[in-house]
Amino acid sequence: MKKISESLYIAWTIGLKDVRDAFMNKATRANILVLIGMVIFFYFMSTLRPFDKRVDVVVLDEGSSSLKLDRTTLEDGSEFRFQQASSFTEFEKRMAYQNLGVVLPEDFDQLLASGSEFTLTGYIHWAKRGQVAELENQYTAMFSELLGVPVKVAIGDNILLPPFDALGMASTAAFHIYFAIFFMALTVVPILIIEERKSKTMEALLVSPASPGMVVIGKAIAGLVLVIAIAGLSVALNGIYIINWGWAAAGFLLTALFAIGLALLLGTLVRSPQQITLWTLPIILVFLVPGFFADEPNLTPIAKSIFSWLPSVAINRIMGFSVSDGAVGSIIGINLAIAILSILVIYALVIWQIRRSDR
Repeated sequence: MKKISESLYIAWTIGLKDVRDAFMNKATRANILVLIGMVIFFYFMSTLRPFDKRVDVVVLDEGSSSLKLDRTTLEDGSEFRFQQASSFTEFEKRMAYQNLGVVLPEDFDQLLASGSEFTLTGYIHWAKRGQVAELENQYTAMFSELLGVPVKVAIGDNILLPPFDALGMASTAAFHIYFAIFFMALTVVPILIIEERKSKTMEALLVSPASPGMVVIGKAIAGLVLVIAIAGLSVALNGIYIINWGWAAAGFLLTALFAIGLALLLGTLVRSPQQITLWTLPIILVFLVPGFFADEPNLTPIAKSIFSWLPSVAINRIMGFSVSDGAVGSIIGINLAIAILSILVIYALVIWQIRRSDR
């Protein structure tokens, strides 16, 4: 136990030194500021913004009403766009992408013709769960103007959790967190190895009581602190989409460990920060793009099968568990196994590379 505690202390000391050195480095500080700007920009471009005038509505017609659902613009400039669903299952899946869902009752035509006030059942996306009363008032006024008769849109507890196979905007939010972690690690963490080599302190570390494994753990601790400091902002911004914070924490940690390990491996292979820039695009294409497109319905079965075994896809799916209503146990087990095994392999390669450099 004493030996383990001493090893952890050495690794922790190395990690703290690296964090201090990273924040003292001008290039690293500039990269951190750029990454903060990117996180805020991508969040702003993809989230449901309160000032947007476009309202996407999914309609489930329980009867065969004569209502023509065309694109309509109200007096305040709000633009309604409608999509029809043929079943409640389809309705739920489409709601993963849209603002509002409305169910038209079987006697909708008669209610509309009567001119009296009636109620429509509304559904909203989970991300809007804290705005039920506000949205009921807003959509009640909008639909009354749209239909020309007094209508009440009642939402109540009709808050739809996005199914795992149709995450929509929630999936985009999960990918933003994944992207922020990955890009932060690739931009900053390889420098931790390169600077050690450049300043000749790596040799000093390797002849000290610190083993290659301790050095790697120390670098991973430093990388984790830096990732949490920046990519944590993406979690905070996209927190409205997170349903299960346990899976969010697991997905964040696994993504961070995988990305940091990959970044450390890159740092052992390249010799300058300029080479990191050259390698960034290929790494993004291999380890980020498949995670975003793995569940694309237009992919061929062969491509889907290949993608399903990639560690980036497995880890991104684990992050996706946090913004969905859950997944089948077998899917969870397979993706966790792929993620953990991949992390172990990457860190073993990093330790092997550092041991080689000590020869």
